[in-house]
Amino acid sequence: MPRKDPEARKAYQKEYAERNKEKAYARVKAWREANPDKWAAQSKRYAQKHPEKIVEKTTRWVSNNPEYAAKVSKRSRIKHADRVLANKAKYRADKIQRTPKWVDSEELWIIKEIYKLAIARTKLHGFSWHVDHIIPLNGKTVSGLHVANNLQVIPGELNLLKNNKYGN
Repeated sequence: MPRKDPEARKAYQKEYAERNKEKAYARVKAWREANPDKWAAQSKRYAQKHPEKIVEKTTRWVSNNPEYAAKVSKRSRIKHADRVLANKAKYRADKIQRTPKWVDSEELWIIKEIYKLAIARTKLHGFSWHVDHIIPLNGKTVSGLHVANNLQVIPGELNLLKNNKYGN
């Protein structure tokens, strides 16, 4: 095995892994089971470094396995019902607290129409559209208001990448 040249070593390791897929997978699986904390930390670092790849992979998996994805989602919501309810309650409270008193019935009607537009686009295009706050309600550096001027309808994948950040 070439050990000095990094490129040659990498090529050799890749070729070895291709020849011995089952053996390599068993070794990796055993390491993951023996080191769950290290594996979790490594996975977390990767997810933080490559959020777009995680979203792309997840989106592809969900579109290829819609029935199973629905079961997994439901099971997760049931398992973590307390967290789901807490997050929904917090979001509703934040939205109410970030809706100014000067918002009148006409503005609220426009906001409802924006949400209807997101639903219509989802049905029309066959993938999820979200109503996004351009300036997030709970951003780290700046917080926006729940008003029509601060809302936009964007593909769900882009909204998930944005993740409470301003300017993406």
